[in-house]
Amino acid sequence: MSQDYEGFLGLIERLKQRHKVELFAYCLMPNHYHLFLRTALPNLHRFMKELNGWYSKIFNKRCRRIGPLFQGRYRAILVQNDGFALDVARYIHLNPVKAGLSDSPEAYRWSSYRQYVNKDAGGIADTGFLLGCFPGRTEGGRRYFRRFTMEEHDGEYDPREAKGGVVAGVAAFVDWVKREKIPRKKQRDMARWGELHKPGLAVKKSLERRIGDLTNDPKLRRKLLVYALKKSTPLSLKEIARMTGMRTIIAVSQVSRRIEMAGRVDGELSVILAKLDSRLRADQK
Repeated sequence: MSQDYEGFLGLIERLKQRHKVELFAYCLMPNHYHLFLRTALPNLHRFMKELNGWYSKIFNKRCRRIGPLFQGRYRAILVQNDGFALDVARYIHLNPVKAGLSDSPEAYRWSSYRQYVNKDAGGIADTGFLLGCFPGRTEGGRRYFRRFTMEEHDGEYDPREAKGGVVAGVAAFVDWVKREKIPRKKQRDMARWGELHKPGLAVKKSLERRIGDLTNDPKLRRKLLVYALKKSTPLSLKEIARMTGMRTIIAVSQVSRRIEMAGRVDGELSVILAKLDSRLRADQK
């Protein structure tokens, strides 16, 4: 079982880098798992599809089995920041204790709790956001985080009681989500309704603005766009090819690799790539 858990965590770590996902908390249980994520792009479905799909293939191959490994679609709950985020993390970390698998959350190996209360504990969780909700910077935040997790709380969070089954937050937040984020019907002037749920076009335009002042050469701009899309977005090679006019996914890989190699010997191009990389990193914070 340890091998299964370690393999699953390793896959999560790779995919969260690939899809620019922050992982605030996690807990792996014998028959299910919990992930508390924040996505920079509307790509949660792709992250989860690859996580469940890839792990199923790995597990099935190792155990010589066929068929689905996970039952049904994952359940996603939208979480309001700050207080509700801490409640969600507390619920996740106390899962093994309530299930009788461990006497304390710190004694359970397969969750992110140790990372929060022990500075020397390694792990894949991004702890800065939740620790920053408490005073005392990181070290003070660890003490408060432990206390918050272990103390009794009135009206303890339970995902089964999420508003409408999909939102954890105050009434005003729930109303805002319904009003602003959940379309009721397709408008007549929205012929390309599906584009609203795909990050590709918006990301392309954003990167084009960041590349625009780096060079006046249109061919180089196109190559830089391919390079930036491949390096900083979760878009597939096929999507990048279609978006940039490349004929094949091989062409996408070759353009990206060649421009990176050329930057190692061409001083002017090296400066351009350094500026672009700096802008890409700034966008991901």
